[in-house]
Amino acid sequence: MDNRISHLRNQILGNLRHDWTIEDMAKTVELSKPHFQKLFKFHIGTSPIAYVRELRLEKARELLETTFYQINQIGYEIGMKNDSHFTRDFKKKYGVTPTEYRRLHSEKMQAEQSDGQE
Repeated sequence: MDNRISHLRNQILGNLRHDWTIEDMAKTVELSKPHFQKLFKFHIGTSPIAYVRELRLEKARELLETTFYQINQIGYEIGMKNDSHFTRDFKKKYGVTPTEYRRLHSEKMQAEQSDGQE
């Protein structure tokens, strides 16, 4: 993988709250916007904006499973400040809303604990 793209991935992961734009990303790796987008898609397989969204949603899923943060706080932590967009994107990816996901995950964990105690 191109070192510039690898470096950018680390930058994004380290700061999901940042309002990443194509311009920001291209500037970070010192490429023109068109060249950056082509190089990024070649190495990652998706557009830069779609990739950032995927990382954010994966982090949201992780936070729903491991914290008691409120849904809007999780949205803020991952850089999705609009609650309705966060809920819509999360449901599109995982098939349930963030609230439903947390409830289902909690029920699953309780059932696994019960099975282990029998």
